[in-house]
Amino acid sequence: MKTGERTVEDTEENRQICRKFCGVCPTFRNNSLEKFNPDLLFCARGTSSAADKKEMNCYCPACELYTKHSLVIGHFCSRR
Repeated sequence: MKTGERTVEDTEENRQICRKFCGVCPTFRNNSLEKFNPDLLFCARGTSSAADKKEMNCYCPACELYTKHSLVIGHFCSRR
């Protein structure tokens, strides 16, 4: 996802960082987003293909990638 001049890359390193936050995120867990594509790193790969996602607390702002890439808003799994 582009944010100003920066882009979050879809790399294994970024996926490892993301797993620490998506894995415990209430929106991710309660909607079983790991079963749909993309299954994580939504800030780089786009929103989840899961239908009827119920948004709960968002853990995106706590993620290292959020700060590093100056991301805004959050809920990348369900919003674009």
